[in-house]
Amino acid sequence: MDEVLLIKIIYGAASIQGVFLAWLLFRSRLNQPANRILGAVLAVISFHLVLVGFDERDFFMAFPHLSRVSWALGSLYGPLVFLFICYLTRAQVKPWLKWLMFAPFLAIFIQLLPYYSQSAEAKRAYLDAFDAASRDDFGWINQFSSLVQIGFVAGNLFFYLHLEKKRSEEFSAIEAVRVGWLRQFLVFLAAITFFGVLVFFARLWEIPVLSAFYRFHFIGVVFLFYWLSYKALTRPVLFGIVSGQEAESLPDPGKKYSRSGLEAGQLNEIFDKVKAVLEEGHLYRSNDLTLTQLSDTAGLPRHQVSQAINTLYNGNFFDLVNDYRIEEFIRQAGSPDKKHLSQLGIALESGFSSKASFYAVFKKKTGMTPAEYLGERGEG
Repeated sequence: MDEVLLIKIIYGAASIQGVFLAWLLFRSRLNQPANRILGAVLAVISFHLVLVGFDERDFFMAFPHLSRVSWALGSLYGPLVFLFICYLTRAQVKPWLKWLMFAPFLAIFIQLLPYYSQSAEAKRAYLDAFDAASRDDFGWINQFSSLVQIGFVAGNLFFYLHLEKKRSEEFSAIEAVRVGWLRQFLVFLAAITFFGVLVFFARLWEIPVLSAFYRFHFIGVVFLFYWLSYKALTRPVLFGIVSGQEAESLPDPGKKYSRSGLEAGQLNEIFDKVKAVLEEGHLYRSNDLTLTQLSDTAGLPRHQVSQAINTLYNGNFFDLVNDYRIEEFIRQAGSPDKKHLSQLGIALESGFSSKASFYAVFKKKTGMTPAEYLGERGEG
């Protein structure tokens, strides 16, 4: 079989698999918005895979407006994966920093805007000399984009490892499984990115042997899609779906803390003190409250507070704090003194850091949107 045709079949089949996974993630009602961000990553990569697999004159002459689109797509992955890490681990990151991550993509898009604005006829005239146009694929924009991708995969992996070390005790059993999978995902992503960038520059500098692998520089993405499919089938908890059988196999908090030496009575005392500190000082209203801050205020060791919450509460530290915030929102929404505030304004006063996190937590807790819930109570 012709090598070019084989690549089209492999990349085309993998892109279909990626779109299907993205669709499943967008439909999932659990673990949002992390699932939707991962779905967006997979959808963009799937589209990119098609452009790479059909990178030939006839394709782009038929669809000239798709030419050079792939030049900008590569700089999108890093920011989207960064957001995915933030939402999956519930990391507290300033909103402006999240937007700043998209600066390289925006810079590349602006640089390419004059080309994107050209007519189809003008683009076909440029693409007609396809060999010359293909040499432009190795120009400074894609060189810069490649370095940006390396920077992001390294930065995202470092950011994750920092979070994992600092906040491992704050995760519930299910979240611990997801976060453990996230490490594998980031390492996999780093490996295929380094390979892709390596063969890109090998082709640019005409390095023997390595440059021959350039045609397959996206083959790692194919393996990534099928690995994710395998994980979705064998461990659906990773994507917010927990089967009864898998739930039984998740780590038991009791076993996790079996060597701590704390008795049930001591755990109850610690948990009661934690709740008292949260309620009396309204600590949950702080949108960047951490387990360490709560432990210090209560005058208790961090690991004991974590054990008490994970053992006695139906959730983890974040679930406990967010439940207090939901109760605070409902209380304030029914107060005449807060009628001048919007729902989002009340949510921010209650301790939520953003509209997205508030809506996700509220719907998970009540099964309704804030407007639906308050409407039923006659407070909307």
